Amino acid sequence: EKYPKEDDYENFLSQYGGGSANAYTDMEDTNYYFSITTENEDPNQTSEALTGALDRLAQFFIKPNFDPDAVERETNAIDSEYRNGKTSDAWRNYQALKSFANQTHPFSKFGCGNLETLTSRGKTALLEELQKFWDTYYQSYNLRLSVVGHASLDALQKTVEETFGALPYSEGLPRYDQAILENQSATAKEDEKGDDDALTFTREGAVYGSLAFGPEQMGKVRSIVPLMESRSIKVHFAVPPLDDPLLRDTKPYRVLSHLFGHESPGSLHALLNEEGYLNGLSSGVGIDASDFCLFSVTISLTPKGMAQQDEVLDLLFQWIALVRENKDQLQLHHDELRQISDMNFKFRENGDPTDFVSNAASALFDEHEDPKFLLSGTKAEYDPVVLDAFMERFRPENAMIVITNSDLKQETGEGWIVEPYYGAPHKDEPITEEQMKRWESPTSFDKRLHIPALNAYIPDDFSLRCNEEGLDKEEEPDSSEIDIPPVPIVDNDKLRLWHKMDKYWRVPKAFIRLSIMSPDVYSSPRSMTYNRIFQRILNDDLNSFVYDASLAGCNYRVSCTPTGYRISVSGYSQKLPFLLDTLTSRMFSLIEELKAGEPALKDKFDEARDGLCRETKNYRLDSPYEVANYNSRLLMEETAWYIDNYIESMEGPAAEKTPLTMAECAQVAEDCISKRIKCEGLCMGNMAEKEALTIADMISDRFLASSRTLSDVETPSFRSLKLPTREEAKTIFGSQSGERSIPLVYADMAYSESEENSAVEVILQAGSEMEMGYQGLAIFDLITHIAYNSAYNRLRTNEQLGYIVSVSPRKTAGRSWSMAIIVQGSVATPEKLEERVEAWLASFKEELASMSPEDIAAEARAVAAQLLENETKLSQEVSLFWGEILNTEGMTENLRTPAFDRLEILSKELITETDEDAEDSGTVQSSTLTPHVLKDRVLAFFDKYFSEASPERRAMSARVYSQKFSKEFEEVRSQPGVVSSFGDIRHLKQFLSSWPTVPYWRIDNSTVTRNVSR
Repeated sequence: EKYPKEDDYENFLSQYGGGSANAYTDMEDTNYYFSITTENEDPNQTSEALTGALDRLAQFFIKPNFDPDAVERETNAIDSEYRNGKTSDAWRNYQALKSFANQTHPFSKFGCGNLETLTSRGKTALLEELQKFWDTYYQSYNLRLSVVGHASLDALQKTVEETFGALPYSEGLPRYDQAILENQSATAKEDEKGDDDALTFTREGAVYGSLAFGPEQMGKVRSIVPLMESRSIKVHFAVPPLDDPLLRDTKPYRVLSHLFGHESPGSLHALLNEEGYLNGLSSGVGIDASDFCLFSVTISLTPKGMAQQDEVLDLLFQWIALVRENKDQLQLHHDELRQISDMNFKFRENGDPTDFVSNAASALFDEHEDPKFLLSGTKAEYDPVVLDAFMERFRPENAMIVITNSDLKQETGEGWIVEPYYGAPHKDEPITEEQMKRWESPTSFDKRLHIPALNAYIPDDFSLRCNEEGLDKEEEPDSSEIDIPPVPIVDNDKLRLWHKMDKYWRVPKAFIRLSIMSPDVYSSPRSMTYNRIFQRILNDDLNSFVYDASLAGCNYRVSCTPTGYRISVSGYSQKLPFLLDTLTSRMFSLIEELKAGEPALKDKFDEARDGLCRETKNYRLDSPYEVANYNSRLLMEETAWYIDNYIESMEGPAAEKTPLTMAECAQVAEDCISKRIKCEGLCMGNMAEKEALTIADMISDRFLASSRTLSDVETPSFRSLKLPTREEAKTIFGSQSGERSIPLVYADMAYSESEENSAVEVILQAGSEMEMGYQGLAIFDLITHIAYNSAYNRLRTNEQLGYIVSVSPRKTAGRSWSMAIIVQGSVATPEKLEERVEAWLASFKEELASMSPEDIAAEARAVAAQLLENETKLSQEVSLFWGEILNTEGMTENLRTPAFDRLEILSKELITETDEDAEDSGTVQSSTLTPHVLKDRVLAFFDKYFSEASPERRAMSARVYSQKFSKEFEEVRSQPGVVSSFGDIRHLKQFLSSWPTVPYWRIDNSTVTRNVSR
C-alpha cells in the first residue's frame, strides 16, 4: 500500500545502474531478490538506492495490495507461461514425473497453474485463497533475509531494521520444522540407530506424512514420447533428503555422483561411448525436498544406443555394483574430492552478489549450519557405514526408469495414457522379475569397466608470479592495476599475442584464449557442417585425455565459429601449458586418424553427423520467438546460411549423391586450422611474460609452421544489410507495400502442430557504428534501457499479450545496431501483436517527451554505471579485455588496435552537468551535455530511427504463426513486401545495400580521410 503504483519497484531499480528484480518459486519456498548499482563512498551510511529498494521489497511482506485487476492480469500471465511450457519437453517430463508420485503427497500436484485451475471457483475465491496463503506463510518466523551492500555492517543492519522493522513479529518455527514435529512418530528416537543397529534416515516422509516415492511407485519403467527428436534413459533412485541428520556432514552422494558420472577410461561413460551408444551422461541429485530426494542417472542415447536399451541398463547396474564393491577406492576418491574442494575454496574468486544473497537467504533456514560457514562448501567426512546405507538405495526395486524415445510416436496405442496438463503420452510397466534379478546382483562384469585412476591434474604449485618478480606479498593490491590493458608481446603477420601478468587478484590461476581466423570455415554450408562435426568428434575424443583436468579446476573449450576456431583453457596456472599442449596436439593427431580411416572413428563420425543433424532439425521446434529471431538474422546478414542448407548436406538426395566422408572432414578441418590462417591470442593471470612466450612458440609450431599468411582481403568479415525505408520498399515491392507502417515482413509457420503461441519480432534499425559514433551508441543504449520496462508494463502487464515481452539492443554481424521488440503469446495473431507494438512505440514517444530532463539524466547515469561496473574477479577482467581484442576481428591492419578505453569514453556521452553547475564552472558551450541537451538528443534519435512517421525509419517484422492461425498465414504470404522462404530472402538481398563495417571507436573525422587515402 505504501507504493501503490504497479511498476514503482522496477522503475526505481532501473534508475539506479539498470538494476533488476526477480523471484522464483521452488517446490517449498519462494525466493525474491534484486540487484542495484550504487555510488556510495560513505561506509557509515547505506546508499539511497539500496535503502529505497529494500523499503520497496519490504512492503511486499508488510502490507501488500492484492488489487483485483492486477491479480487477474497476473493470472493470465501464469496461464501464458503454462502455454509456453506445453511445447517444452522439460516441462512435459517434469509434470509426468509428478504424476508418477504418490498422489497423497503434495509433490504430485500441478505445479505451474493455469487459468482453469486458478479461477474455477471464481475470482472472489481466488482473492480469498491468495490472502489466506499470504496470512499462513508470509510470517516473520518463515522469512530469511540476506543483504550485501557497500556499507558497514552497522549501517546495513540499521537500514534493514528501518525497512523490514515494520514486519509484524510472529512466534513459530519455519514451516518444515513445524511439520516435522507434528508428523514425527511418538516412538521416534533421537538416536538414528534402531534396536538392530541399522541406520535410520529420519527425514523421509517426516513433513507431509507420506513418501513421495515409495515402494508402490518404484520398480517400474515409464516410456514417454517427446516432442523433439531425442532418446534417453533416466533412472531415478529414491534416497533420503539431503538435510537428513546422517547426511549433513557425510554427504555420500558427492562421491557417488562423481563416480557414476565419471568420463575417463574405465568408466561407464567411456564404455557406452566406445560402443557408440552415448550422446551424454550425467548423475547426481535431481530433486531435493524437505522429506524426499531423487538421485538420478541420465543417459542420452544415440539411435544405436536406444536399440540396445536393455544392454545399457545392464551396464549401468554392473557399474553401480562395481562401485559398491570397491569401498577402498571410494574413500580414495572421496579424499581426492575433498582435496579439490579445499583447494577451490582457498583460491575461490568473488561470485555474483545477486546469486550469493539469493542462495544465502535460502541457506539461512538451515538451523544446523554455522552462519560463519554459510555457502562455504562445508567439508564432507567419510563415513563408510552411512555410505553403505545410502548405497543400498541403488537397487532395481528402488528404481524408477524413465525412457524418453521419439521413435515411439507410432506405438502409442493400448496401455498408453496422456498426461492431462502437458499432453505427454506415457506408458507404465513393472520391471520384470528376470530384470530385477539380473540387476540386483550382476553375475559378471564387462572387463572394460574399472574404477577410474586418481587425478594427475591436481596442482601442487600455487606460487604467484607477481611475488617472484618483486611485488611485496604484504602490499595491499592496487585497484588501478585492473585498468592496465594487456600488451602485445608477439606481433607479426601470422600471430598477435597479448599478455598481462596479474598483480591485483593474486590467485594462482591463468587464462589462455586463442582465435584462429580462417576464411574457409564459413565458405559454404558443407564446410561449416564439416567443421561442426569435427568439433563434436574432437570434444568427445578429448574426454579420454583431459577429463580429469576439468575436475581439477582446469577447463577447456574448442568451438568453431563463422570466423574460425576458438580455443580456451583456464584454471590453475601450473597445469595450463600441459593442458594446452595435450589439447592442440590431439587436434592434429585426430585429423591424421580420420584421414587414415580408423575403424573406431567411423562410428564416431556417424554419431557426430547424426547428432548434429538431429540438433539442427530440432531447431524448428524452438519457441516461436526464437524462430523469429533467427529469421530476422537471415534477412539482415549479407551472408547467413539457412538451416535447410545444413540439413541437406547431411541427409536427403543431395547428401546421398555427395555424402559426407571422414577423410574429407579431416582435410577441411586441417585446412581451417593450419593452411590460410591468422591467430590472435591472450595470456593473462598468473603467468610471466617468458611463460607466455613459450605459449606463443607452441601456437606457432602447432598451427602456423605450414600456414601461409592470411592477407587483409582474405580475412573473414561479414556485412549487415540495410532494411528498406518505406519509399525504398515501394521500389522493390510496389506501392502497396508502403501502405504498411512496417513495409517488410518475414512470415513463417510454427513447425509443431501443438504449438499454441505466435510471436513477432519487430526490428528497427538504428544504423551502422560508423554513422552512430560514440554519441549515437550512447543514446541508443539509453533509449533501449528505458524502453524495456515501458514495453513490459504496457504489452505484458496491462494488455496481457503474452508471457514473453522484451526490448533489447541487437547487434548484427557487420556492426549495425537495431532495437528488437519481441512479443510471444497465444491470444492474438502476429499481425495483431505487431499493431500493438506500433501502438506502444507511439505511446513510448509520449512517455519520453513527458519525462523531465532530470529523470532522463538519472536513467542515463544508470546506463553509465552499468558500463563502468567494476570487475569482481579475474575471469571478468579477462573477458573484458578479450572481448575488446575480438572486436577487431575482420578489421584491416590499420584498424586492428583494440579500444580498451571504449566503455569509459562511451559512458561520458551519458554523464550530464546541470545547467547551474555548467554556468558556475564556466563551461557552458554548445558541447556541454546538460539534462536538457540529453533529452533533446533522445527525442531527435527516436524521431529519426524509430518513429512511424520518419521517412528514414528502416523496419522489418519477423512473424511466426501458430497452427491455429494457418489461414491467416496463407493469406498474408501473397501480400507485397512479405517474404516466406529462404528463396524469397535470397532474391530480396539483391536489392539491398550494406552498412559500413568500421567500428564506432575508430571514427575520428581527422583520421578517416587519412586512413581511406592509404
